[in-house]
Amino acid sequence: MTIPFKAVAVDMDGTFLNDQRNYDHDLFAQVLNKLEKRNIQFIVASGRPFARLKNDFSEFIDRVDFVTANGSRLIVEGKEVAVEGLTKKQTIDLINFVHHTYGSMATMAYGRETAYIGTEAPAKDKEFLQYFAKESVEISDWQELPDDTFIELTFHHDSKIAGEIEKKFNEQYGNIVTTFASNPVAIDAVKHGINKATGLKKLLAYFGLTGEDLIAFGDSGNDIPMLDFAKYSYAMENGMVIAKEHAKYLAPSNNDNGVLRVLNEYLDKN
Repeated sequence: MTIPFKAVAVDMDGTFLNDQRNYDHDLFAQVLNKLEKRNIQFIVASGRPFARLKNDFSEFIDRVDFVTANGSRLIVEGKEVAVEGLTKKQTIDLINFVHHTYGSMATMAYGRETAYIGTEAPAKDKEFLQYFAKESVEISDWQELPDDTFIELTFHHDSKIAGEIEKKFNEQYGNIVTTFASNPVAIDAVKHGINKATGLKKLLAYFGLTGEDLIAFGDSGNDIPMLDFAKYSYAMENGMVIAKEHAKYLAPSNNDNGVLRVLNEYLDKN
């Protein structure tokens, strides 16, 4: 029997990472060795920016490719190969709209290299967002954002309103953004039409592959396009109900090395 996939895509938080935001490095090294022997690509598909992911995979950085910021920025062999994002004006318009409509909240805007967070955010909320950025700069006036391509924004708020923000903002400004519930208390916003599936489609094309060659793992709302795209899709046991509804299979919990256990089952049988 042959392994039925040629690429693996994994979400990070709640999927590949346990609740302590870590993973079994030794077990991952073993699985990655098996994948490489079979010429199977390992792709991290995350809402996290590359600055954070470089730190997460410092031991494996030359052996892993990345779909970062929910599909907005693609990294192959450590180099950017594609980027999609919002302009400075679109970014400011979105922040002003959300704060005016739903109240002031901790907000982070991710440029290609630097992330920016509002100084008015409560310390605890800043800490939450700054972890994901790895490196960030505080800003007191969003008008002072530099001219850059903003690959993602994150609002620290109940994610149940993610779809409402997208609908209302786009009704007023045109089809500018797509939003995701990336965490129960985090809403990610990217350029309209961008998601993990669009990023994976582009990245897989580099390797001459398609969604038919892909196995994917996710746990939340921002993983739905990826789960729909992959021929072999797994939601985590600990995942949101909506993610499970879009997956073909169920993987053990993120706290039980669910992703690596499923991959080992395929690899050890073939």
